[in-house]
Amino acid sequence: MAYSVSDISKASALGVIFIVTVLGNALVAYVLIKNYTRLLKNRPTYQFILNIVLSDLVVGLLTIPFEFTRELLGNWVFERELCKIVEYIEIAVSGTAVYTHALIAYDRYRSLARPYLPKLDGKRVKKMIAMAWLVPAVMAAPYLYMFEVQMIPSMAKTICSPRAIPISWLDKLYEAVEFLVVLLLPFIVLCKCYFQVTLIMWGRSPMVATDSFPATSRSIIHKTKKRVTRTSGLVAATFTVCWLPTFVLSFVRIVSGTESVHRGHVLYEISMFGTFINEAITPVIYCAFDKSLRARIAARAICTYLTESSRSSVHIDQTINTVTQNTAADTNRKRVKFRNLDFNTELNHERCSEGLKNLNEETRLQSCLTPNEKIN
Repeated sequence: MAYSVSDISKASALGVIFIVTVLGNALVAYVLIKNYTRLLKNRPTYQFILNIVLSDLVVGLLTIPFEFTRELLGNWVFERELCKIVEYIEIAVSGTAVYTHALIAYDRYRSLARPYLPKLDGKRVKKMIAMAWLVPAVMAAPYLYMFEVQMIPSMAKTICSPRAIPISWLDKLYEAVEFLVVLLLPFIVLCKCYFQVTLIMWGRSPMVATDSFPATSRSIIHKTKKRVTRTSGLVAATFTVCWLPTFVLSFVRIVSGTESVHRGHVLYEISMFGTFINEAITPVIYCAFDKSLRARIAARAICTYLTESSRSSVHIDQTINTVTQNTAADTNRKRVKFRNLDFNTELNHERCSEGLKNLNEETRLQSCLTPNEKIN
């Protein structure tokens, strides 16, 4: 089978997105779970961040590999059931990410605009996270019926694409309601909350005036103005740019019906890549501009480097010690050998000296004897 340059290019791009999405979100999830007491416990924002990271991981692990294969081969080569399940997971879990973005924006707005209110309690946070999973899953349920493996004659390709609901007005109504509930409402909440956060941080909101805070609090707010504004702007801008093609796609389907934009359509390809890119960029934004996450990820990287270095140092030290011990053992063996040799030589010398001494005494005794005593 000959692969076209276009198919290879799109598959390569999906491969890169897959690696960045999985590694980036897995790293952030690991750091958050590892530092549960310091980051997750009683801190709603980080619980929402963990939720969006996990949703991005689900999309990355369970859907991108199938899209990679489809782009590379140019056809959907899997079973009909996989077509329904994979596309349903992609749509439902992407909706969870959208809702969680809105929840993060709401939490940041609430902490700044209503600082006198207590933090969101654990039960309420869990209910909000459950809602972020349940609502998109329910709204996307009809896609389990609509998605089918079908042949597109004009493209000579087999694709996994949704079919329209047989009743035209019902098909358009479903597309409109699904777009409103899953995409438009969370997007409005996100934009409104981050807009208010920006106004509050720069003292232009009538809700909260920075002059009402003590001097130390005003100093802290002043130092964090640019960072918070930049983070809020990046999150909102990235989400808007990446999801804009999906908004256009939904609007076209509301007007013309579900089958007006199939899986091989250019608009669908652009919207798919946009949502995947957003899922890959999300952990980068939070790691780059969140001090707690950035510090712990940096510490993790340094610790890994030091651990590997220490392991190498230990291995080298063990090698040096082994060589040193072997050399010392050889030296000791030689010393013992030389000592034994010296002892034997000294012993032989003493024996020779004693023999000569005895011989001399015997000679002197013989010279003192008379001739008769010598004969006897």
